[in-house]
Amino acid sequence: MVSGRNACYTGWTIEYAGYLMAEHHSHASNKNFVCVDGDAEAANCSSGDSEDGALLYVVESSCNPLKCPPYVSGCELTCAVCSYKE
Repeated sequence: MVSGRNACYTGWTIEYAGYLMAEHHSHASNKNFVCVDGDAEAANCSSGDSEDGALLYVVESSCNPLKCPPYVSGCELTCAVCSYKE
């Protein structure tokens, strides 16, 4: 996964691009970041029971500690999932 970009480095193949997401910053276990596909679709849920689980929030940039520019404070961070085959 390449954070802060929506493209892969030279020689790598893009699998998908999307948005960097994590649990809410106030959650104790908010250390895992995932790249969620920008074209993701909701899955059909067959039961009427509550399916509440971890909620994901879009990660926004901040000029401290990120360098601005190229980042813009308060903007959503993109990401790309890339693969490499020799």
